[in-house]
Amino acid sequence: MKASKLYFRDVLGIVLVISSILVTLAVIFDVLAVLNYFSHEEALASTYLHESLPLFIFLIPAFLLGKYINRPNWVAELTAFRLEVAKKISANLN
Repeated sequence: MKASKLYFRDVLGIVLVISSILVTLAVIFDVLAVLNYFSHEEALASTYLHESLPLFIFLIPAFLLGKYINRPNWVAELTAFRLEVAKKISANLN
């Protein structure tokens, strides 16, 4: 594994975190919509519901990125690469 693949995996991890945060925000908007609906404020509930629906699109990339990042062969290569780099650094320090 090259360092560029390592950084690419880190970038994909950041995108995964951002997608997860946006999906969580959509769930929060839905909870607020339900609370507003039960308190008889249908206009505000409708606004929250319309704001939350596009955010659920980020559920698909989050799921796919999670599957792609955690492939067993990629995780094994990453562990071997980090071990190799750590050995080189410790050899240079001695």
